Amino acid sequence: MAHHAHCGTAEIMGGLIVDAVRACNLPEGTFSLLIGQGRIVGQQLAKHPALRAIGFTGSRLGGRALMDTAAARPSPIPVYAEMSSVNPVVLLPGALAARGEGLATGMLGSCTLGVGQFCTQPGLLILERSAEAETFVARLSTLFAEAAEGVMLTSGIHHAYVNGLVARAAQKNVRVLAQAKTSGEPNRATPTLFATEAAVFLANDSLQEEIFGPSSLVVWCAHREERDRVVTALHGSLTATIHGTDDDLNKNKELVAQLEAIAGRLVINGFPTGVEVSHAIVHGGPYPSLSDGRSTSVGSNAIYRFTRLVCYQNFPDAQLPAELQNANPLGLSRLVNGSRSDAAL
Repeated sequence: MAHHAHCGTAEIMGGLIVDAVRACNLPEGTFSLLIGQGRIVGQQLAKHPALRAIGFTGSRLGGRALMDTAAARPSPIPVYAEMSSVNPVVLLPGALAARGEGLATGMLGSCTLGVGQFCTQPGLLILERSAEAETFVARLSTLFAEAAEGVMLTSGIHHAYVNGLVARAAQKNVRVLAQAKTSGEPNRATPTLFATEAAVFLANDSLQEEIFGPSSLVVWCAHREERDRVVTALHGSLTATIHGTDDDLNKNKELVAQLEAIAGRLVINGFPTGVEVSHAIVHGGPYPSLSDGRSTSVGSNAIYRFTRLVCYQNFPDAQLPAELQNANPLGLSRLVNGSRSDAAL
């Protein structure tokens, strides 16, 4: 599906993909590009009996609609939907004391990169209250207030961002720490930093909802035990980040295991924004970041979303696919009776 905001770009890219399909001698129809109202065409596609799987990137509302439609078919099909993610960042005391200024600068850059429209934008900052933490948040607030506004991709995305800010600011015991100045020009997003206490966060599930744009929520924890309760309660995310010294990490070894349970990519002393297409990347996580947390929507392993296991039992060798024949005519690296076989290579 071509996004309505950039149909021309989608058509150019679609043409390049069609050329690549032909150059690789793949069957006609391997790739198709449809242009139209996404929700209407998407729903129609999801119901089509020839469709066997769906990949989707977008809102939780859109992903849920496709999931429900696919599940309601006479023969349900899998939907691999990448949806919402708040990408929590846990800031440990030693790191804040050693490099709080640099962390504040880096965090602002990560929160506002691409006007906050990266799906790995850090929308949740979790830290224990201390003098160093107060200094860090004060500096981050100053940076947010001084940050430049930015033009969002579409008026619809901007409208949703503004509505998200208004709804969060109206939440009881949620404070606006800083908001950048706005020119009032169309579709400009103002970076906005909120804060609340851990007890409030734990009692209000809506504070885990993604605000797609340059905004983040500071969650103040009174002590380590309260921080652990916050981390344990988190919904699924694409990424989870820890900033800490070696001593911090040694004292908080269980934190990695806690974050493994809720994220597909773990980052230590880095920033989660940006996704490199590679063999190692995992761009997925438990719901609602993905509809199926066992998969990734980026990287080499993403192809496995559209494969299905088949066993060929008692087949004559000549009737097997070439990939499975004893002579290995394609020269593949294979597992044979559980052992790696590279003899044909």
